[in-house]
Amino acid sequence: MPTFQAIQIFIFLIPGFISSKFLDSLVIRKQDQKELASIVDALILSMVIYTIYSLTGLPSPITLDQANSQFSYNYDAKSFVILLGISILLPMLLAFVANNDLHMKLARIFRITNKTSRLSVWHDIFYDKNPLVIIDFADERRLFGWVEHFSDDPDKPYLYIAQPQWIVNDKYIPTGLEGMLITPEQKISYIEFLKYANEQSPEIDKVSEKGDMNVRRNKSRKSNKSQ
Repeated sequence: MPTFQAIQIFIFLIPGFISSKFLDSLVIRKQDQKELASIVDALILSMVIYTIYSLTGLPSPITLDQANSQFSYNYDAKSFVILLGISILLPMLLAFVANNDLHMKLARIFRITNKTSRLSVWHDIFYDKNPLVIIDFADERRLFGWVEHFSDDPDKPYLYIAQPQWIVNDKYIPTGLEGMLITPEQKISYIEFLKYANEQSPEIDKVSEKGDMNVRRNKSRKSNKSQ
């Protein structure tokens, strides 16, 4: 049977576990974390959440009492809803900062570090660079197109290329496809990131315009889903 202290610790960590799960869904993080690391994350997040919550001046959402080896608790619905709201909003704020590399940009400005907040260079490149690319395969094939989606794991590089065109003898040959999914089985030697459309050839201009339309369409779909 769990002890009174164990139940108190568990209740204290619940907001942190909620925030940690939300953060995992919003930010690409290492998935091979040990149980202890997950508990430490939940503990840190819980401390931040309760610090913010303490500024509201509201009572604790759940209070436990122990008398004659029996547990009793008091529940405050308003306090619980506010604590839950903080547990959800905090990881959203942290995700915005981390995904846009805001805190590390500030650190780099002051020359504290040269690192970014993202998991690997793979993510840095696809977040920051223009997604118009030429993919050079190990078998010397070359594919031109617009990267719309990329995998979280750089060791398993999946790329969805919109408006793909094969490049043969420096000529762009349309595939007639809306998009093409590149899997790890198609060995990639390297990826060339191109400049913007107005600095390229007319053929690239057309694909760039289509790629821009696809990106705008995807953003519109996402905004409609969020409404």
